[in-house]
Amino acid sequence: MLPAGRRSAASRVVAHVVLFGWHGLVIIVYLALLDRQSSMRESWGNAPKEDMMIFGFQVGVPMLLGSLLVGLVLLRRLMAGNRINSAVVLGTVAAAPVLLCVAVLAGQA
Repeated sequence: MLPAGRRSAASRVVAHVVLFGWHGLVIIVYLALLDRQSSMRESWGNAPKEDMMIFGFQVGVPMLLGSLLVGLVLLRRLMAGNRINSAVVLGTVAAAPVLLCVAVLAGQA
């Protein structure tokens, strides 16, 4: 067990890569869902694909950036302690804000 604040550089890099990987996965899934939406207009309103793009820019991007900042702060705080030894678990725990946002949005759909 390493003393507090004495994690190796490789461990820190792996934790950050896992955190960014979770955020990247959310972006990839959103783009895949966006690709499956119809771009045909049914009436005078926007097409479903356009509505999803507007939602992504107005809500998704700020939410993703905010959760990334919260995740980076959380990761720094978790690395200062020595309760969690695995870098993969640290990165996943730090990605909890974005995973929670995705779960809330998926529950509303």
